[in-house]
Amino acid sequence: MSGLTVATYNVYLGADLALLFGATSIDDLAARADVVRGQLDHTDFAQRADAIARILVREGVDVVGLQEVTRWESAPVGTDGAIGEPAVLVDFLPLLVEACAAAGAAYDVHAVNPNFAGGLPVGDSWMSILGANVVLVRRDGAFTVTAERTGTFARTLEMPTGIAGVTFPVARGWGWVEGEVDGRPLLFVNTHTEAYDAGVRDAQRDELLALVADHGRPVVLVGDLNARPDDVGVPPPYADAWLAVGGDPTAGHTCGQAAELDNERSALAERIDYVFVRDARVTACAVVGGEPDDRTVPDGLWPSDHAGVVARLEF
Repeated sequence: MSGLTVATYNVYLGADLALLFGATSIDDLAARADVVRGQLDHTDFAQRADAIARILVREGVDVVGLQEVTRWESAPVGTDGAIGEPAVLVDFLPLLVEACAAAGAAYDVHAVNPNFAGGLPVGDSWMSILGANVVLVRRDGAFTVTAERTGTFARTLEMPTGIAGVTFPVARGWGWVEGEVDGRPLLFVNTHTEAYDAGVRDAQRDELLALVADHGRPVVLVGDLNARPDDVGVPPPYADAWLAVGGDPTAGHTCGQAAELDNERSALAERIDYVFVRDARVTACAVVGGEPDDRTVPDGLWPSDHAGVVARLEF
């Protein structure tokens, strides 16, 4: 038997952008943007990267699909309104890769899929954000990458605000890596489907399932699907790894920590992050990142507003 440990982890972009959607004026939007900037500073991704890396290395993860891997920048705004040269506030991906190496395992970056971007005024600056789905593959692990591909879903949500004519486009997408486990072929797919519109979310899910349907090989499909188990709609022959090993259908919660990540007790309250497998046997599955010992040092933050899901597979 060939074995592989896979995972999904939404690492949280560091602030609650939903705060912006209710803005009723440009001034209100700017005030809300100040709150977002404060949350980003408070949730300190450098600390969180160390915590997430410890979990990935501890669990022996060979391949992980990450969501909300984010790069934040800030640029000065001149008196004429021109936006100057941006400077990086925080770039999640290199911090996380470096943290994994420091924790004891080198990971290579694959299938980087930018899937949401935007900018807004914060004081006398312009703050911009670029988020992505990313696949990390452990360099000395059981999976060898032979090809990769990314794409953006045809259906995209235009999130309205209270300001006439102002919307936030929310693009979503997917990335996959093709490879081998002890010479056996495998397709590993990572995605993050829509959170704020069930119709758009389901159309994105169906588009992705159609893309992978004709691959004559085992498939691992992971991600933040923004749907509870009764609504997720991933059909057989895909198996939900959590349920496949007898996980409690009412437990396994993966989402719900506070936006500031400093809630004293874990507030994970719903299951929306999944590992689905086709033509593979699940031997173990666990939710990770929701225990007190998983929190950051020194501030004691949760690693993300989500927990991760780790599954061990045999082919």
